[in-house]
Amino acid sequence: MKPKIFVHGCYIGTTGYNNHTRDFFRELSKYLNIKIRNFTVGKSWDRYSDRCHDGETNLNDLDKSMLYEQSLWDKDGLKDHKIYCDDKKNFIHDFNLVLSETNHHYFYQNYLGPKIAYNVWESTRQPEDFFKKLLEFDELWVPSEWQKTCSIEQGYPEEKIQVVPEGVDVSTFYPEKVDLLDEYKDGRFKFLLFGRWDYRKSTKEIIETFLSTFSKDEPVDLVVSIDNMWGEEMDGFKTTEERLSAYGLTDERIKIVHFPSREDYVKFLKTGHVFVSCARSEGWNLPLIEAMACGTPSIYSDCCAQLEFAKEKGIPVKIVGEKPANQNNYGRYTMSDLPGNYYEPNFDHLSEMMRDVYANYDTHKKRALLESELIKRDFSWERVGQIGYEKCLLFKDKINSDNFRINKKENQINVSYVDGPKVEIIGDDYKEYLVEFLDEQDNIVHSSKITTGMWTSCSRKYYTKWKVLVNGLIVDEFNLEDKKVLISMESKSIGDTIAWAPYVVKFAQKNKCKVVLSTFHNKWFINNPNYRDIDFINPGGTTDCFCVYRLGYFKDEQGYWKRFDLYPNQVNTVPLQKVATDILGLEFEELNLGLSYIPRKRLINDRYVIIAPESTSGCKEWVYENWVKLSNILMEKGYKVVVLTSKPYKIENTINVWNQKWLDVFTYIYHAELFIGLSSGLSWINWALNKKTVMIAGFSESYNEFISNNIRISNDVCIKCWNDPVMSFDAGDWDWCPVYKGTEKQHICQKSITVEQVLNRIDL
Repeated sequence: MKPKIFVHGCYIGTTGYNNHTRDFFRELSKYLNIKIRNFTVGKSWDRYSDRCHDGETNLNDLDKSMLYEQSLWDKDGLKDHKIYCDDKKNFIHDFNLVLSETNHHYFYQNYLGPKIAYNVWESTRQPEDFFKKLLEFDELWVPSEWQKTCSIEQGYPEEKIQVVPEGVDVSTFYPEKVDLLDEYKDGRFKFLLFGRWDYRKSTKEIIETFLSTFSKDEPVDLVVSIDNMWGEEMDGFKTTEERLSAYGLTDERIKIVHFPSREDYVKFLKTGHVFVSCARSEGWNLPLIEAMACGTPSIYSDCCAQLEFAKEKGIPVKIVGEKPANQNNYGRYTMSDLPGNYYEPNFDHLSEMMRDVYANYDTHKKRALLESELIKRDFSWERVGQIGYEKCLLFKDKINSDNFRINKKENQINVSYVDGPKVEIIGDDYKEYLVEFLDEQDNIVHSSKITTGMWTSCSRKYYTKWKVLVNGLIVDEFNLEDKKVLISMESKSIGDTIAWAPYVVKFAQKNKCKVVLSTFHNKWFINNPNYRDIDFINPGGTTDCFCVYRLGYFKDEQGYWKRFDLYPNQVNTVPLQKVATDILGLEFEELNLGLSYIPRKRLINDRYVIIAPESTSGCKEWVYENWVKLSNILMEKGYKVVVLTSKPYKIENTINVWNQKWLDVFTYIYHAELFIGLSSGLSWINWALNKKTVMIAGFSESYNEFISNNIRISNDVCIKCWNDPVMSFDAGDWDWCPVYKGTEKQHICQKSITVEQVLNRIDL
């Protein structure tokens, strides 16, 4: 009976990994039953459907007979959806085969049954965390003896590694006379450099070597296709032309080709004189083997995985030694903490080889044509498929052995709550499970049927006293006592931070847990005795914890504050402080625990009133002329007027204090006779310092901000848009006014408030 394999990889698309995956499993399907879970989507992708990849021109009926699931991200993480449904693919597989790039999500998931990792890597060492993950697999496949040796040196058991090479499409890449492309019709000698601009590929050094090797009087060109899709993000250059100019490599002999079609790429390889590649390291080097299969003389660095097919063929360039892979001196798209070493080519020797192949081209061409036959014989996908089949048979024998069965893992149910409740089943026995997540009233919030090797989670992220059932039995009940909880404030807003911080303390006390708090203003709380039991970390910091709660205003895909998976009540319809209590599962009561401020000496000796006329949106601000009039009246009463702002705000005869350190801001506010402001962060600071606030706030309901110690001034002339459940505030629109925008009544809720109203409410 044919072995049955469940493949997990990037099948759709045009990258090297996509081509490798497709070509390999097309051949392997001749010998095995295969179903494929695919991660990627192509240019034709519109939306999920049973036949979602029908628009891909490089897909055929054989591919569709193997494609089984499509992985897609949603708010709960990575989920799999059936595609090209066929009962023939609903088999129980003998083992899993994960073929993807280093650190791919698929390597970190749980699988039913034995599993093989198939990976291609370029440096002499894998990232350590990923390497530890590879050790959990029952076998590791690599494309070359070089990568096998590197893996063993890093600590992988030799008996668990198999070499399964990549291949070349011999029906496409073979010696053939084709019509000349325009770039070749001038009769000049053409070197070809194909591959993205990358330090690992020595792109810059190859071009420099070419320019120094040949004079402008010689009829020699270098055709380059070196665009990098990550280019602007990588080094700031939008085009290859910009990049070459910046490095002083602009030359009429450099012929730039931008992203050639597949058809033109094949023609370039078949009609070019010499293919040149002198990489510092390669995990395989697909363009090199394709050029050699076409019978094109090829230069390459004498190192790494490409020797699997190129050794004793072509035109090798000597290596002078090894260097740390992360010591690059120009851009690359890979990780900055890249482990292991690359090889350093001898670029003087590269120059000699370029000169030699130019001078003795006929000899090199004859040899290249002979070597192409060897490449096509030993590395056709048909031959690679046979090798893969043989390795699969050996692996099936291994997993059927008594020794392997003795080490078979019993199923284990893992429950976690880091980002909402999650259940995953780990083990080797195929079983079905019904998972149910219940709230404290025993209502089923979410349920899902899964099998061994799968996981399910609930999208609800706010505090719930969860009860988790598997197949009708309680397997876990949520309890935070003595646990560590991370509470992260996702907002940088001053008001949000001051409003929500007190409830973190209340949460820790109620649940008898250790809370780690992340805010953008930690210094405001760290030395406050009320927060002595709270630990603080900076935004973006991490800590091991039992669960995480995120405090913020979050919008749904339609732009409304209706993310009821993140909070139970629409956030703009409840008091600002209740947003925190809703998320943290606390009873709401207004709470002020103050700030980390020890009163300092006055900065102004005279009696003064603070006005704070700035806010973050036009709908919150008050008319400038009203601030001027109010300031003049206050000064007539004998008070200095301090205008507290983040940028200059000119009112004659006032003291404009702007862009000050927070400690000075607190001091100005603390010693003021009165604070008159808006629904803004400075008003919340004033309140947190236990000072009386006069708040001009016509756009929101009276419950929206704090109630205590607040003289709130408002008119009922409009709909209180901020708290209207059908409105959606647009922070990017300064003139946002859902009722009267663009008319004389725009922001009438604030405009209608008069200076006399304010003066009638204050006692000075």
